[in-house]
This record gives sequence, structure tokens and C-alpha cells, in this order.
Amino acid sequence: MADPIGTEIVVEQDAPFSTPKRSSRVVKPTSKVRDTARQLEDTAIETRRNTRHTTRNVPAEEQIDRPTETRKSSGSGSGSSDGRAMLQKALDLLAESRRETKRLQEALKEQMEMTKELQEAVAKQEQTMHEMGKQMVEMEERMTEELQRAREQLETITTNATDGPQRSYADVARLTSFLPHNDSRTLAAPPNPTDVFYCTIDVSRLGEDEARLSAGTIRATVENQVRSELDNPTWRCRAVTKDPKNPHRVRVTCRDESEHEIVKRVAETKLAPGARILRDDLYPIRVDNVSRIAVLDERNEVLAEITEMLGRENDTEVVKIAWLSKRDVPKAYGSMVVYLKKRSEARRFIDEGFFVAGGESGTTKVSRTIKPASAADRKFAASVHEKVITIADAQKRS
Repeated sequence: MADPIGTEIVVEQDAPFSTPKRSSRVVKPTSKVRDTARQLEDTAIETRRNTRHTTRNVPAEEQIDRPTETRKSSGSGSGSSDGRAMLQKALDLLAESRRETKRLQEALKEQMEMTKELQEAVAKQEQTMHEMGKQMVEMEERMTEELQRAREQLETITTNATDGPQRSYADVARLTSFLPHNDSRTLAAPPNPTDVFYCTIDVSRLGEDEARLSAGTIRATVENQVRSELDNPTWRCRAVTKDPKNPHRVRVTCRDESEHEIVKRVAETKLAPGARILRDDLYPIRVDNVSRIAVLDERNEVLAEITEMLGRENDTEVVKIAWLSKRDVPKAYGSMVVYLKKRSEARRFIDEGFFVAGGESGTTKVSRTIKPASAADRKFAASVHEKVITIADAQKRS
């Protein structure tokens, strides 16, 4: 590089009468200019040195790629075409993205519709389950009522079964040759001596225009009134049955004597007018060898206080008596029939074989030849005749 310090400026002489010009002396730069020029030169030399050093350290691949990039940048026409291609590709990608977004939106919409349908189906299913739950509760209540009704019917059947099989006179007569006489009274007692109390209601006298009282109506009326009287909201009748031979008679089975009295009182006061409460079942026993003067007065009439006296003497409850022997025949001893309120008491006297009357004991046996004075008495006598019979009576009649 030529040294700028040694440069000379030559000024030619023009024609006379020209404008004045500078002198042609050599112009030397100032020290400041020379220092600046030297610094610039040193900087250029240092730059070239660094460039050579960097070029030696750059990998061969970059050295190869650099000319390629230089060539790409140098070709302005090819660069612009690549830019348009990239722009077109970006537009295509944007369009594809929009289409994909639209498809996703449609799929999301379908999914939301499906979710809504599923929610509606779940709501319908819950409603169906709720209705089924209500139906199950109703069915459970009905089943409970039916089970209670079946239990009551079973109790009634069991109660009736305790009376034992009905034996005819011929059956008992055939057994006399095989059983000893001392065991004859054991047949009169069924396996279960528990008394069963009934309240029989007759609805046959209700007017034809009035609705017949059904067993269900009677049950509901009795239960409501007894619950109120006993302050027991869960009380129920033990059983309510109809007489198969007389459908106008409904029988309410009670658990004990106190309950029997309450049911009778409620039935008498709360049922429809015309409904009759029949007299309780009585259980007659026949007593032989009874002192005549202990039962009859001078006019051959039954003593007025005879029932109380016999009840005290035998520690039982006597409802009434009837003299069986002929009253116009003056015999010192005769036979009578005693009507007892409890079946267990009748069985007890039949088993013991004795009944006290006027301080003397008469012999007992089942009443069979009684001719009741009324239809009600006939019912009581027939009841005992069907339920209880002794071998001793069969032997006597054979």
C-alpha cells in the first residue's frame, strides 16, 4: 500500500490573466491526520489477521455451506421464488388447519349432542328407578298385609285343630275293647287346653237397603276403636273369620278374656244398627247323682242363686244349669247339665270325673242327650257334642 504521506500535489501554471490558484508546494498532512491513518491501518491489519485465524478454525462443513449460502443470497431471483413458495406453503397449512379445526368443532358438537342424549337417558333411568322403588314399597306393604292375614288364618286353623279329630259314637265304641276303663277320660282332653275367646257378630238382620258388613269392614272398625281405647296404634285382631255354614255370621278371635270383653263392647256400640253380638259359646257337662234339694226348691224350680253357689263350690264360672231328670218324679238324686264359660274348665271336670253340688260330689261326663230349650242352647250343646266324647259314655250306651 502506497504511503499517503509522500504524496505530492502539483499545480500547473495557467495562462495569464486566469484566476489565482493555490501554490504548487507540497502539502504535508498534520500529525493528527497521520495518527488517525495509522490507527485505521493497524485496525485493518488486525481484522485481516483475525479473519485468517477464524477461517482456519471453522469446520470444513461450514466452509462448504458458506459459499452455498453466499450463492443463495447472491441470487435475488431464486430467493424471491423461494419466499413465494414458503408463503404458499404457509397458506396451505393455514387452510388445512382451518379445515381440521372445523372438523374438530363438528366432532365436538356431535359429542355434546351425544352427551345430552346420555344425560336425558340417565334422567329417565333415574325416574324409572324411583317409580320402581315406590312400587317395591307398595308391594312390600301388600306382602306384609297378606302375610299378616295368612298368619291370622293359620292361627285360626291351628286353634280349630286343637279340638282334635271328630270321633263318632261308633269309633269310640270300637276302642272300648282295647283301652282300660281308667284311661277312658283321657280322650276328652285335646293336646292344648288353652281357651280361645270368640266374639260372634250376626249381620243377617241388617236392612236390605243397607250394605252388608263384610269381615274387612268389621275388622277395620274394631281395630280402630280398640287401638284408640288401648292407646296402642299397632294392635290387630287375632283373626276375623266367617262361618262357612252361615255367611251372615262373622267371628272375631281374641287373645285373652280382657281383650274379648273390649272387642264385645266395641262391637256392640260401634257397628251399624242391626248387627247383633251373639252370646258367648258355653261348654256343657253332664253331672249325675246330684242331690235334688241342692238344685230344686219346693216347687221343683231351679234355685235362683244356684249358679253362684256351684261356682263357689267348684272354683269356676257357671253361666246356667238345667235339670235333666223328671221333676214330677220325687227322686232324691237326679242329673243336670251345667253350662261353663271356659272350655278348659269343662275339660278339667270331665277329666276329674266329679262336680260338687250342695256339698256332695256328682259324677261328670260329656253331655250328649241334652235337648236345648232354644236355638242358642242347641248350638252350644251340639258344639260340645261334636268336640268332646268320652269312652265311659260310649260304654254306657253300648
